[in-house]
Amino acid sequence: MSFRMDTALHPPLDPNRSGMLQVGQGHQIYWEEAGDPAGVPLVILHGGPGGGINPYYRQLFDPKNWRAILFEQRGCGRSTPHGRLQANDTQALVGDMEALRQALGIDRWVVLGGSWGSTLGLVYAETHPDRCLGLVVTGIFLARQEDSDWWWHGARKIFPDVWQSLHDFIPPAERGDLRGAYLTRILDDNPSVHEPALRAMLTYETQILDVWTNWPRLDGLLRSDNLGPMGRLYAHYDHNRYFLRENQIIEDAGRLKDVRGWIVQGRYDCCTPPSGAYDLSKAWPARLRIMPCAAHAWNDPVLSMGVAEALTDIAANVRSAG
Repeated sequence: MSFRMDTALHPPLDPNRSGMLQVGQGHQIYWEEAGDPAGVPLVILHGGPGGGINPYYRQLFDPKNWRAILFEQRGCGRSTPHGRLQANDTQALVGDMEALRQALGIDRWVVLGGSWGSTLGLVYAETHPDRCLGLVVTGIFLARQEDSDWWWHGARKIFPDVWQSLHDFIPPAERGDLRGAYLTRILDDNPSVHEPALRAMLTYETQILDVWTNWPRLDGLLRSDNLGPMGRLYAHYDHNRYFLRENQIIEDAGRLKDVRGWIVQGRYDCCTPPSGAYDLSKAWPARLRIMPCAAHAWNDPVLSMGVAEALTDIAANVRSAG
């Protein structure tokens, strides 16, 4: 079942240029630029960990107003070595953003991140608030224990049938630590061990991600050569609690006091529920917009409207500031 709704997404857009940046420790990251080279600089952070650039990300912004920079995080997409876990952590990704900003000759930029990209965007902005013209985050994931608990257990309250399949995949003796059982399997080098676990986990995630289940997305993921590397990167970060101390983002939110921000959250996002966005709004004086009938992904027609409103507001503020 589906329905049609007007969308805030702009027409498809090709990059103006792209390249690879050496960031040290054996890693190179892929980057691309789209829009107006004289526009307001905007860096767009993909989700995951382990995701990559989706072409529709270039439809989130008005190309007449923005100079958009997109990059694929260490080990992701076209970045090399593909799927590498060594020297791959949150602090390294923050450093890569700074290296990319400097390499492209950008003094300050607006940061847009969704899902895991919201986590990375928040940590970057708390580390380098002086480099942020603005910050827009969606599908807020704060990487706290309670956020992990929700994903692995809490969503059962809304998706009991879907969660049961996630649960039943694991042998009864290991079900007391569902997260640990999955991460151990996904980090196993043997495809006969990690691929079935990834299939079970992604089937669960896909059904709690959006208001309408995106089965073609799941089919594409399961057929992709990127399935193993993507899953291992996700498990690497989750196993290490995203390389953040408990409640770090909220505790450090005072560093964002001078950063103009928007928190755009889908009311029916069951992957990263609105409680995280609400908690963040209490620690950071950003504008909170909980979008009705919206879920998690940027191509959700309602969520994209919130993103468009946020970017319009921040661009106007940047221009008025001179």
